[in-house]
Amino acid sequence: MNFISTIADLVILDLLFILCSIPIFTIGAAYSAKYYVAMKKIRGEDSGTIVPFFKAFKQNFKQSTVVWLIMVAVIALIIVDWRWILYTGWAETALIYKIGIIAFSIFAFLMTITLFPTIARYEMKTTELFKAALIFVIIKFIPLILISALMIGSVIACLWYAQWFPLIYVFTSTTITYFLCIVFIKQFDKLEKSQAEKLKALKESVEYDPELDAAGNISLASSKKEVKEMEEELNKPEAPVVDKSGNKFTRFLREEKEKLSHLTAKQKAGYLAQYYLPGTILIILFVAAVVWYGHDIYKANLRVISGGQINCQVSDAGREYATDGFLAWGGYKKIQTAVLADNKDLDFTSEFEYEQKYLDVAFRASILTGTYDYMIMREDAVYAYSTPDYFQDMSQLVNMDNFSADDFYYYEATPEEKARNSEGVSFRELFNGASSDDDGPVPLALKLTDEVEEKLGLDTQYDYYIAFAYATKASGNNDYVKFIEYLFGKC
Repeated sequence: MNFISTIADLVILDLLFILCSIPIFTIGAAYSAKYYVAMKKIRGEDSGTIVPFFKAFKQNFKQSTVVWLIMVAVIALIIVDWRWILYTGWAETALIYKIGIIAFSIFAFLMTITLFPTIARYEMKTTELFKAALIFVIIKFIPLILISALMIGSVIACLWYAQWFPLIYVFTSTTITYFLCIVFIKQFDKLEKSQAEKLKALKESVEYDPELDAAGNISLASSKKEVKEMEEELNKPEAPVVDKSGNKFTRFLREEKEKLSHLTAKQKAGYLAQYYLPGTILIILFVAAVVWYGHDIYKANLRVISGGQINCQVSDAGREYATDGFLAWGGYKKIQTAVLADNKDLDFTSEFEYEQKYLDVAFRASILTGTYDYMIMREDAVYAYSTPDYFQDMSQLVNMDNFSADDFYYYEATPEEKARNSEGVSFRELFNGASSDDDGPVPLALKLTDEVEEKLGLDTQYDYYIAFAYATKASGNNDYVKFIEYLFGKC
């Protein structure tokens, strides 16, 4: 229960860190405050969460902000260097320069995640802080690299599985915080133990002068643990003998019963609220998340194919034809489902440029996360939405000889789009292996026949097209081919 309570506190710290990082320039102070409290929690020191966080945030704000702004400048310089390499070309860039920028980027990243926990633990000048962080990075290079890999993996997971972002973020960020704290605590304890031994040896020597600042003489800067506290630690009496009979669980129950027996009813309520309520809430949230995402995964596995409509409406009879009719025709199991979006228009366009950018991101996300496997679009919508970033090349799905050229909508990139595509990797390259240099017309949408329009219940005075997103599962393209064959009688 103590462990669960600690994890709950780490989750709360992550939320506080996000809230306090919103102004951007406060990220450093929030980061140091987060690790100040997190290391105390993992050490088992009796302290709260919210109050100590804001106390540490205020206490370390000035130095943390200065250090953060320095690291932002360093990161900006690294970004400029990488942009220059990409602009020049990787092959054309000198090997020594590439090695240098890679090494500098790695050390800058590791320094960034090391500086602020060090601020949280020690008081020292900024120059000494950077020296201490660099030494820490060198000593703990391998563990920090492994944790950095976990960080990068968590970012990729959050982007790739965007619909599960809350659960992935909470799990990965809490895990990263926990393991980083373990690395820091072990190294800090090792350092402080060494300093305590030096202090003891100095105290026993004839040269010991209690009036001198012993911590300043023998420690890295001056530890936030005062000399007096270290002396008390060295001279404290031995711990009383503890009854170790039974297993860990029975000993835990015995200890808790002993604690509660000496408390009043009000104190008991406060104790239970402080130590057990966060853990209980975390367990409830975890179970709820597992049920929620488990249901999501279950429904995703049941679903065969899902579609949406842009600037058109499929009738109720047409929806049944596109779902139940397709499942029966394709021989799918009864428990599996095909889905067509609600009977309403979908619109991801706007006359306002700033709003259009956000709608474009929403449309891209809905396609790439598998919300829609296909889109039925009225002819006027095809020109606005059909790009290789959203939909597959139909030649990858159908036998082009079975259709005429007039049956397809062909996308041809404008000069501006060609220039933009040449600057990065497109989804067409990732999924279909097509080269960005291949700028010829691409068949992205297949025109519905009058017979299909009638079966779907569409207004026959317009022309309609169907386009397919990149498959998010291995069997996706097979289901697409089946659906095309079901609609058109050929593929």
